[in-house]
Amino acid sequence: MNRLKEVRVSLGLTQPEVSAKLKEVEPRVDVGVVSRYENGVCLPTATQLTVIEEVLKASRYALYTEDELDLLTHIYIGETAPKEEKQLAKRKPETRYRKCYRVPRPIIEALPPDLLTVCNYVSWNDWHAACLRRLLAEYAARKKYTTKERARHD
Repeated sequence: MNRLKEVRVSLGLTQPEVSAKLKEVEPRVDVGVVSRYENGVCLPTATQLTVIEEVLKASRYALYTEDELDLLTHIYIGETAPKEEKQLAKRKPETRYRKCYRVPRPIIEALPPDLLTVCNYVSWNDWHAACLRRLLAEYAARKKYTTKERARHD
C-alpha cells in the first residue's frame, strides 16, 4: 500500500490542503480524490503525481510500492525518466493491466480454499485470463453466427 497518508500526516498536512494544490492542475480534484489516492482506490495522473511529489516532498519511489509504480509506468517512461523507472519498464513490459471489479460477498464466502489448485489454476490472474480467453472465443463464434444470419436474410 502507498505511503501517501503516512507522509502527509508526518508533514502536518490535511487532505484539503493537498487537494487545494492538486486543484491548481486539475480543477475537479477534491478531498474525496485525495482520499481515494491514499486508500489505493485509484492512481493520480502524471501531472497530479508531480504535484503530489512536490507537496509531500518525496519521490514517487518513496510514496508508492513497486507494484503501484508498475501501474504508473505508462505515465512517464522516456529519455528523461529516472534510472529506477527505466529499470521497472525493462523488467516488466506493459503487457499486463489491472482490472478491478467487485464480487458479491456470498460468492466469495462460498469459495473453497483449494478451488484454484483443484481446478488447476496457478493464481486468480491465471483463472481470469482463461475466462477472458473463453469469453473472446464465445464472442468470435457469436459474431460469426450473426454475420452469417444477416447474410442469409439479405
